[in-house]
Amino acid sequence: MADPKKPISPQSGVVTFLDVLGWKGVYDRQSNAIKKLTDLIEGLENHAKTERGGPFAAQIKSISDTIAIFSFCEEMKASGAIEMHGRLCQWVIPESITSEIPVRGATSYGEFEISSNGNIFVGKAVDEAASWHEQSDWIGVHLTPSAEYIFKPEIATSAWRTYCPPNKTRLSWKPHCVNWVSDINNPQKMVDIKTKFRCLGPIVPEIAGKFANTLQFIDTISPQTVEPSLVGEEEAGSGI
Repeated sequence: MADPKKPISPQSGVVTFLDVLGWKGVYDRQSNAIKKLTDLIEGLENHAKTERGGPFAAQIKSISDTIAIFSFCEEMKASGAIEMHGRLCQWVIPESITSEIPVRGATSYGEFEISSNGNIFVGKAVDEAASWHEQSDWIGVHLTPSAEYIFKPEIATSAWRTYCPPNKTRLSWKPHCVNWVSDINNPQKMVDIKTKFRCLGPIVPEIAGKFANTLQFIDTISPQTVEPSLVGEEEAGSGI
C-alpha cells in the first residue's frame, strides 16, 4: 500500500498555459465575462475529450482567467502531444476572439505534477510555460525552448508554424507557433476579427500593440486573405 505521506515523483509531459488579455478591466466592457470564460473552458474540455481516443490525453484546469492544459508523456512521444495541444489551441484562440476574451499562451515540455484534487500544479514545465505566456505580446500561442528543442512536426498539416512571436522582452527567435488562421480564406474574416477588436475598447496603446502584432501574424501566415482596399489607409498607417 502506497504511503500517503510520500511525495509523488514528478512526471514528464506537455504543459500549455493560456490567459485572457485585459481580464482586469473586463467588467468595464461586459457583464457576462464569467459565463463567456466558463463556456470557453467547457468548449475546450469537449474538444479535449475527442482527443482521448488517440494516444494522448489532455487534462484541462483553470484558475481565475488562466487555463492550463496538461498531457503526461515520455520525451520520445512529446511531438505527438505537442501536436495535440496545437489542435486544441487552434480551436480556443479564434473562439476566444469571437467571445471577446482573447487569449495568449505558451507550451512547454518537462517535469510537473498535479495534486490529487487538481487545484495545485508545480514543476519545471509549469514554471516555464507560466513565465513565457506572461511575456507574450499578442493573441496566440508559441512553444517555449524546452518544447521547441524536441518538437519535430510529424504531419504535413501540422497545427504549428515557425514564426517570431512578439514578446515584452523583445527577444528575437523563431519557434513554432499555433497556426490558428489556417481556415481564414477570405477578407471578410479579417474584417470580422478587427470588428471584435474594436469591441474590446478602449484600445489603449498597450492593447493596440498586441492587436497590431496579432494582425501582423495573420498577414504573414495567410497573406492572400488581406486586401489593402479592405484594411484602409488609416489602419495601415497606424499599424492597428
